[in-house]
This record gives sequence, structure tokens and C-alpha cells, in this order.
Amino acid sequence: MMSYRAWAAVLGLALFAGGLGLVNSQYRARSLFVDLEAAQQEARRLDADATRLNADLGTLTQPASVAVAAHNLGLRPIEPARTIYLGAAPAVPGAQGAP
Repeated sequence: MMSYRAWAAVLGLALFAGGLGLVNSQYRARSLFVDLEAAQQEARRLDADATRLNADLGTLTQPASVAVAAHNLGLRPIEPARTIYLGAAPAVPGAQGAP
């Protein structure tokens, strides 16, 4: 049978191992909480960016914004006198069948 000192040593080691496990789990929980907070902050930032980009897209697709951008690029409105219409290409004889 085990003596009192042996039982005390075994229980002491078990208590020590349990304490180490508890400290380790607390550390991991805290680390995961910090990671979660960082991910939530990034999600809020990305959500704000998406809202801003959607607002910019709505503004920039308005005809007035397109006209201003075209003017800034040096584009001019279509003028019938400067328009060239291309007709269909003439058919090449014998192009469809093999000789």
C-alpha cells in the first residue's frame, strides 16, 4: 500500500498539472479573444469601406458624373459628320467550299 507521503506527492503532481493546464487554457482563451477583437475591427473597417465604395459607385454612375469624366479625358460627343460607318466585308469567291 502507498504511504501518506506517496499519496501527497501524487496529489501534488496532479494539482500542479491541473494548474498548468488551467493557466494554459486561460492564455489560449485570452489570445483567441484578442484575435476575435482584431477580426471584428477589421470587419467593421471593411464594412465601412464597402458602404463608402457603394456610395461612390452610385455617384460616379450618374450621367452628369460620366459627362464630367468624359470631358476631363478630352472625349467629345458623337458628331454624325465625323462618324464612319463600316459595311459588311465583300464575299470572297470559293472561301466557303474546299477546292
